[in-house]
Amino acid sequence: MDYDAVLQHLGESGAYQRRLAILLSLIGIPAGLHVGAMTFIAAIPDHHCRMPQTTPAGFNLTLPAALNMSIPLEEVEGAQRLSRCRRYDVTDQFGWLNSTTTTSTCTDGWEYDQSQYHSSIVSQYDLVCDRAWLREMAQSIFMAGVGLGGIVFGFMSDRFGRHVTLMTCLLLQLTFGVSAAFTSNLVTFAILRFLVGAVSNGAYYAGFVIGTVQENNRREIYLHNQNISWRYEVPEHLFSLFPYARFLSESPRWLIFAKKTDEARKVIERIAKENGVSLSQETFEKLNGCAKVQQEQTTPSNRSRKYSVIDLVRTPQMRKITLAMNVAWLISVCVYYSLMLGTSQLVGDHYVNFVLGACVEIVAMFVAWVTMDRWGRKRPFIIFIFVAGVSCLAAAGVPHDLGVITTTFAMAGRFGISIGFCTLTVYSAEVFPTVIRNMGVGQASMVSRLGGVMAPFIGLLGNVWRPLPLLMYGVLSCVAGAAVTVLPETHGISLPNTPEDLECLARRLSIPSAAKCPDETESATKSSDETAVYEMVSSL
Repeated sequence: MDYDAVLQHLGESGAYQRRLAILLSLIGIPAGLHVGAMTFIAAIPDHHCRMPQTTPAGFNLTLPAALNMSIPLEEVEGAQRLSRCRRYDVTDQFGWLNSTTTTSTCTDGWEYDQSQYHSSIVSQYDLVCDRAWLREMAQSIFMAGVGLGGIVFGFMSDRFGRHVTLMTCLLLQLTFGVSAAFTSNLVTFAILRFLVGAVSNGAYYAGFVIGTVQENNRREIYLHNQNISWRYEVPEHLFSLFPYARFLSESPRWLIFAKKTDEARKVIERIAKENGVSLSQETFEKLNGCAKVQQEQTTPSNRSRKYSVIDLVRTPQMRKITLAMNVAWLISVCVYYSLMLGTSQLVGDHYVNFVLGACVEIVAMFVAWVTMDRWGRKRPFIIFIFVAGVSCLAAAGVPHDLGVITTTFAMAGRFGISIGFCTLTVYSAEVFPTVIRNMGVGQASMVSRLGGVMAPFIGLLGNVWRPLPLLMYGVLSCVAGAAVTVLPETHGISLPNTPEDLECLARRLSIPSAAKCPDETESATKSSDETAVYEMVSSL
């Protein structure tokens, strides 16, 4: 059975597809919550060393005076503030200060300002000063889980089905997410966050694959899912778990591939019923006839050829595409997550900045949608990734006391990288030839997870020099834009099916008068035959 022919008969935007799009878009909510959660649960409150003198009782001192006696001042960006990691030494039995001004580390722990954050893992586990890197490690471990989850649950999705993988991931997401909230051990917390990252990514992409039931709605499903995923701060796990068991069916395409024809037919009949389409036995036989025609049009060489990951670098054009896409994905993910997680470090109220960043991304998604239709894929990515880079470089040059301007440039950078990231996902799915498209996008996505792992640690460079992280984001963004300039535009052209087709296409684009490739005549004939098949299906 040819599901593409069946799909044309069922209709592209019936009641079933609309409900499917809504339900699958909601899956992005818990996934986005888990990714953005560290901006709050790992927020860094103001802190200083715990000292007896910080309690004025018995000393007849106000709290600020007691702090001045206990904590030395340090200069940060030209301003004086109480040290966060040093204290004056105390030597006598009553806790009075020595006449000297020697200092030491916070051996008795820290005290935290609770005016904005009542509690976070930073205050719970003392992830400050020489332990600050553990906070970034916790986020990197989460991103490592996201990368592993894409591999493990991608295999499960292909082996056991999309629906069972989705339900398993949603159940585990609920279990691990709630468990992480009640752990009192940093190691256990990190392990649970790793597992949450894995199952969140598994649920996200299992739902995305179910939603791509037709070729022409991949961009809409992806962008709508992205638009939902980062925006809402509401508990959605229970809501997203039970409706999917009842209202979502297994992917008919996967059932056909797994040779479960009877189950596939039941799902197809359900879709036809909800869309109000008649699907008789005679129609099935005609659709199967279309499938046989298409199979006969496939040349023996194309049917027997086995492609592997080596084909991603076998030809000159494929090496260029693979390298450019890996660089673009790695940098885009690194800069995107860095700017999102860095929201808590911006001047102003953290919650206001977070909502502002979410609003910026909502607008960015719609801009990406429009620009891809009008300008293609390549040009919008290059333009907006350079917007992100220039904005980050400008933010790095703003003086420390002009925090509002820094926040403005940071939001402009987030706007640019959000558009670039969305465009890149669609672009990468088109630039690789059909026979190795999944391998190409998969390995690029896997490489990009290194960017997610590195992102939290780049932020630590601000302890060395405050503008350094933003400078790195700006330079890296420009490198990503430059890397994509060597790639072809994919919008509005017939996409190549094999690496050999890609080489022929590259020669034609570079030499307008070049002779046609050997298989162009065959491709034209095949296109004509496919049109005839489409007309046959339309008449059913």
